Order: sequence, then structure tokens, then C-alpha cells
Amino acid sequence: MNESSENTGIRTLPSGELVAGVVGKHRRFLEEYRKEFEELESRLNEIEGEVKNSKNFRSQMLERKEVLKEKRQQFYHQVEGLLEKELFPKIDQISTDKLLEEIKKLKAQIEPGEEQEFAGAFTGSFREASRKADLEESIVQQVGAKIEEAKNSNQELKKIEESEKQLEESHGSKSEELSKGKPQHKLLKSKIKSHEEALKYWETLAV
Repeated sequence: MNESSENTGIRTLPSGELVAGVVGKHRRFLEEYRKEFEELESRLNEIEGEVKNSKNFRSQMLERKEVLKEKRQQFYHQVEGLLEKELFPKIDQISTDKLLEEIKKLKAQIEPGEEQEFAGAFTGSFREASRKADLEESIVQQVGAKIEEAKNSNQELKKIEESEKQLEESHGSKSEELSKGKPQHKLLKSKIKSHEEALKYWETLAV
């Protein structure tokens, strides 16, 4: 150590000690960045898997919705068929028109609560007309069962639509996390590569 070094308090490191210090520094950075990289990569892979599953599930829900919409219309169409065959020939035109109007309301794309209300009105009118026409109880029961099936289809449809909203919100949150995480993932990968190259260089000097 020279006089200048003593006066300023600066200690000049031997080359071997300097190299060891630099090697140690790069190893510490590598350990830190690799750990962060692995955790982030695991999380990003998890999110990407969830997003993929979500897309598949949404596709299945769309298919199920179409089936339910068609089933619901089929049930009401079957009710109309039964009425036209078994009831309408036995009742007056005013009663027929009233029932047809109530069926028309039921067939519209309405909320389950509203459908329940319309179904109650239809059932009251239908039972009154059935009594006047002395309609067989088996026909009355068939009509009632098909109305219930149509209502059940609409309720399931509503639940699917609510699930779709939740999935959409979740998808947006995950997409945002991915958009933030991917640049960080790329940066960490670059840092790791840089420190690996630097470490390799300094380790050759330590030999």
C-alpha cells in the first residue's frame, strides 16, 4: 500500500480478491433473478392455463345457451300444438285469442321472474278454459309439464349468462396480469443471460 492510499484510507484489492468479489456479486444477482424468474414464469404459466380453460368453458356455455334457447321454444311450440289440437276446437275465439296472446308473451326472450308471472296468468286462463271444454286431465298435465320445462330452461340460461359475466371479469383481470408480467419476464430473462455471460468471463480470470 503506498503513502497516498494510507492518507485517503483507500485499500487497493489484490487482483484475485477483486475477481472473487465480482464473481460473488454476479452469483448473488443470478440467484436472486433466477428465483424471481421461476416464480414469475410459474405464475404466468398458471394464468395462461386458466385463460385457456376459461375460453374452452365459455365456448361450451355458448353451445349450451343455444341448446336451451331452442329447447325453450320447442316446449312452447308443443304447448301451442296441444292447445290447437285438444282445446281450441272446443272453446270460443275470444278465449283462444287470449291464450295465444299469453303464449306469445311466454315465448319472448324474458327474465325468469317475468316468465313466472306470465306463466301464472296463462295457467289461470288455461285451466278456466279447460274446465269449460271438459278437457282431459292428462292433457292439462302435459301442458303444465311443458311450461315448467320451458321455465327451467330459461332459469338455467340466466345462470349461464351470470357465469359468463363473472368469467369475463376474471378474464380481464388475468389478461391485465399477463400484460404486466410478460415484459418483466422478458427483462429478467435478459438480466439472467447478462449475468451468466459476465460470470463466465470473470470465472475464467479467477483460474
